[in-house]
Amino acid sequence: MIRMLLQSGDTIQVILSFIAVLLAAIGAIILHENAHGLVALWCGDDTAMEAGRITLNPAKHFDIFGLLMFIVVGFGWARPVPVDPSNYKHEKLDGFLVAIAGVVTNLILAFISIGLLAGLLAILQGVQSVSQGLYYFLYFLEYFLLYGAIINLTLFAFNILPLFPLDGFRVIEAFVPNSKYCVFMRRYGTFILLGLLIISTILGYVNSNFDVFSLYIRAVVNGILNPMLKVFGVAF
Repeated sequence: MIRMLLQSGDTIQVILSFIAVLLAAIGAIILHENAHGLVALWCGDDTAMEAGRITLNPAKHFDIFGLLMFIVVGFGWARPVPVDPSNYKHEKLDGFLVAIAGVVTNLILAFISIGLLAGLLAILQGVQSVSQGLYYFLYFLEYFLLYGAIINLTLFAFNILPLFPLDGFRVIEAFVPNSKYCVFMRRYGTFILLGLLIISTILGYVNSNFDVFSLYIRAVVNGILNPMLKVFGVAF
């Protein structure tokens, strides 16, 4: 199988790996945020569209704190898509649909990535040698698809947490927007999330068992990814 050809590392492979992960991350974030805006538009709210947030331009979606956390601790978030629930046709139901649109999109993208990876490996079954150019292309494609699935599942696991400004909080907000919890989270949630991430990361340097965020993300990602791999017969 072609996998046997993709073991040794060189400078080109390192560069291709970095580009593949970067593109997979940017694509996952952009489509996640666009999903919120498109579902909101479908539900009657054009706020995101008017704000220019239904776009493939990554600069429109990145949040400075979320990007910083992504760089420092490996977890982060994008700038929330603006919505106006008063425009929804069915306020609570539509609020819920808009809230889950991003994470559902990430799940679908992860499933598609693994499916395409399985198809690629099936096509290459039995191939023993390829040209150098094709070798590097296949290396990039395999890395992009695999980490596309991992990154999308990581975004899913992170965003379902019930903390502002994440999607898990938006689900709660859709049903009880004026509850004490929602009011408190809108005011302090970002700082709480930053604090938890930083504390967990610092403790993780002391003992990896204390890095609760990494352990949680890994458990969710593996819990979903492994069944996907088995469904498509992909072995890693």
